[in-house]
Amino acid sequence: MVKKQHEKKDFYSRVLSELKIDTNLSRIRKKLGISKENLNYYLRNLKKKGFINKRGTGWYEVTNKGENSTKYGNFLPKDFIRGHAYVINVKFPKEVMGWNNRIEKLEKSDINYNLVGVLKNIPRIKALGRKVWLCNDHLRIFDKKGQSYYGESATESRFKALKEFANIIKIIENKLGVDLKPYDIEFQKEHYAMIKNDLATDQNRKGVIWRIRDESGEWLLVDDSLEKGGELENVGKKAFQTNPKMQKWWGDHKKNDFKVTPSFILETMNGIQQNQLIFAENMKSHIGAVKKLGSAVDRLTGAVKKREDQKIKKSSQTSLDNYK
Repeated sequence: MVKKQHEKKDFYSRVLSELKIDTNLSRIRKKLGISKENLNYYLRNLKKKGFINKRGTGWYEVTNKGENSTKYGNFLPKDFIRGHAYVINVKFPKEVMGWNNRIEKLEKSDINYNLVGVLKNIPRIKALGRKVWLCNDHLRIFDKKGQSYYGESATESRFKALKEFANIIKIIENKLGVDLKPYDIEFQKEHYAMIKNDLATDQNRKGVIWRIRDESGEWLLVDDSLEKGGELENVGKKAFQTNPKMQKWWGDHKKNDFKVTPSFILETMNGIQQNQLIFAENMKSHIGAVKKLGSAVDRLTGAVKKREDQKIKKSSQTSLDNYK
C-alpha cells in the first residue's frame, strides 16, 4: 500500500517526468526518495491509464498519451509551471555548406514544403509535428499548439523544450545533409503558467479575465487554456524572467497565509519604531546613570589622592623632626 504522504505530493507527475529523461528505475527511486513498492504502485497506475508502456523487465517508456500536455496535466500538483507557445530562432553560421541550395535538396529528397513569408520565398517544412521555416541564416521553429513542458520552475520547463528542439534541429540536419553547428537559440516567444492556481481558478469561476499590460505590452494573464481550473500566466518577452519572481511571490504569500500585507508591514514597522523609542529612553537613563557614576568615581579618586598626599606630607615632617 502506497504511503499517503506520497499521494499528497502527487508523485505521478514526478515519476512521469523522470521517465522522460531517465529509464533507470533505481536512480529515479533514489532521486524521488520513495520505496521500490511506492514506485511500482505509480508505474502500475500510469501503465493502466496508458501514460507509459512496459518494454521489458524494469524498462518503461512514456507513450504519446503521456507526452500529451493536457492529459499529463491531470497528474500535476497546484502551481506547477507549464511552459508552452514557444517560437524560437536557431541562428547558425552563414557559411553552412549547401544551405543556399536547400530548396533543390528538398525537391530532390521529395520533401513537402510551402513557400511562406512576405515575399513567399522562405521554404517551410514540418518536423516532429512542428512548422519550421528555413530562413537564410536561421531556422524558425513554431511549437505545436497545445504542446506543453511541465516543471517545478520556468527553467526546468524551458530545458525540456530545448531538448525537444534539439531533436528537431537534428532532423533538419539529417534531411538536408547539413551541419548547422555551432548554432545559437533565441526565444522569440514563450509562455509560463502556474497551473491549477487558486487565484486564477477563483477568477475563472467568477467569469473574470485578466489581461495586464505595461509599457512593454501584455505580460500577465488569467485564463483556463487547459480547462483544469485556472492558470496564472506570464507572457511577453520577459516571461522567463517574470515567472520565477511571480512564483516566489505567490509561494511566499501562500506559505505565510497571506498575512504579509501592507497593513501587516506598517504594524510591524510601528512596533519596531515603538521599541526603538523605548530603547532610546532607556539609553538616556543609562547614560545619566553612567555620568553620575563617573562623577562619584572622580570624587572618590580625588579624596583618595588627597588623603595619600596628606600621609606623605605628615611622614616627611616626622622624618625632619627626628633629624633635629
